[in-house]
Amino acid sequence: MITENMALTALEKRHSVRSFSSEAIPASVVNKLKAEISMTNSHEQGMRFQLILNDSAPFDRYSHSYGLFRNVRNYLAAVVDIATPDAYERAGYFAERFVIKAVGLGLGTCFVSGTFDASKAPVQVRAGEKILFLVTLGMPEGKSRVVARLLAGFTHRKGMDVSDFFEPASELDDACREFPELYDGLMAVGCAPSAMNRRPVRLFIDCVSGKRNICARVKPGDNSFLIDLGIAKYNYNSATSTFCAWGNGAPLDDSVEDE
Repeated sequence: MITENMALTALEKRHSVRSFSSEAIPASVVNKLKAEISMTNSHEQGMRFQLILNDSAPFDRYSHSYGLFRNVRNYLAAVVDIATPDAYERAGYFAERFVIKAVGLGLGTCFVSGTFDASKAPVQVRAGEKILFLVTLGMPEGKSRVVARLLAGFTHRKGMDVSDFFEPASELDDACREFPELYDGLMAVGCAPSAMNRRPVRLFIDCVSGKRNICARVKPGDNSFLIDLGIAKYNYNSATSTFCAWGNGAPLDDSVEDE
């Protein structure tokens, strides 16, 4: 039996980086990132992610006004056809897959949902499409600035245990005995980035097509929560070697239904 979950270890390495060096991303790394984007765009409905290099325009006024970013010149634009079923969720899922790939290649990353000017992003947006968020990326700056350190401290003050991501928490031990992969899955969900540290995703057990399964949900009504749901689903699937069904409240292991 494998004692170390390598996928979970990779997820744990990711953290939000807001301060980048002026060093260019190596061409070999750019090619691998482009290959990842091409795989998403060619295989996943409604996704038309675009990699932008050497452009800071969407972040300029935020860098100067709030000090949130430094040397942001490269980013992934999550351009999505919002008429696609579960578009926000899918965008979060495949953007997180891209992020973990980028981190594995030695880059720093950060999901950015609000503090950028979409009109300044030099991307192609067709009718029916929207830039849902950006993911900054680049070589991390060697020494974090004071503002970045303070912000990181603020966003991580809300410590959460794995039981906080499961409902009801009182039944977690029984659920882990029934589903041995659940604990690693919850650890992975806890590693998922979330805007303003909201961390809205909760796992629960439900009966789907006559079989009990682990499912995930967020409170309805906020599309940004659905992006968080997709990010968390990717982390869970990566750590547990499963693949989810799409939809708020859907199973995290779609294969259970087909056994």
